[in-house]
Amino acid sequence: MKTRIITGSIAAVLLIALIYWAPIEAAICAIAVCSVLSYLEFDKLFFEKASLYRQSALSAMILLILMSLRQSLDFTFVLFGSFYVLLAIVNVVGSAANQTMKEVVQHFSVELVGCIYISGLFGFLIPILEIPGNGKDYLFLLFLLVFMGDTAAYFVGKKWGKRLLAAKVSPKKTVEGSIAAIVVSLIVSMVWVKWFYGGVIESRFVLRLLAITPIISILAQLGDLFESVLKRSQGQKDSGSFLPGHGGILDRVDGLAFSAPIFYFYVTRVLEKI
Repeated sequence: MKTRIITGSIAAVLLIALIYWAPIEAAICAIAVCSVLSYLEFDKLFFEKASLYRQSALSAMILLILMSLRQSLDFTFVLFGSFYVLLAIVNVVGSAANQTMKEVVQHFSVELVGCIYISGLFGFLIPILEIPGNGKDYLFLLFLLVFMGDTAAYFVGKKWGKRLLAAKVSPKKTVEGSIAAIVVSLIVSMVWVKWFYGGVIESRFVLRLLAITPIISILAQLGDLFESVLKRSQGQKDSGSFLPGHGGILDRVDGLAFSAPIFYFYVTRVLEKI
């Protein structure tokens, strides 16, 4: 527990420093590095044999998607579509080697899921950060909603949790912890509005922010559960050991997988339009 708290505290300080004090280029580099390290955790989780070619190709593709999302969503679709075709061709050609048809389909599916999953985790963080005017504050809010909610779920579930949320997937997650995560997320949103905007803010903005907050919390919890499914399917408890007390990077940021894309589109299409 002590190790978990120390690691979490150090990570929180570094995160705030990257968002508010470091040049935006440093934050972009940090997101890129974390995305590559996360894919390597994913790769190790699903493939018994490491492949420098596979790891390099998928890491490069993920970085390209991350950079393309900064410019144009249409270009990202074209880029990903081209990658999909190329990946299919590579796997078809590779089937002539010492692989069964079942192995070819499994490898293709895992590589595709890995690319989509890691891109979803990190791909929208940079566009959120670069939202004119309030990007840094919005990114900070997203991290607060995901990480504070996860922390509340952990401690409340451990102390008062009785009803299991998804026993087969994650035997320690409870309904009580899930509710606590939603409640804490709502509190975080209200504190965030008060801290950054004071009394000068339209009520419509506050109401719309509070309306999306429970959804972001639920999506973050679903992202956590999805990563648990990935780990359980391979008989693993953690995705890695990069963060003492927390496991791998994926174990810490899994809540962003589904919440970050929805948060980005809601902010840019709804909150910023008020």
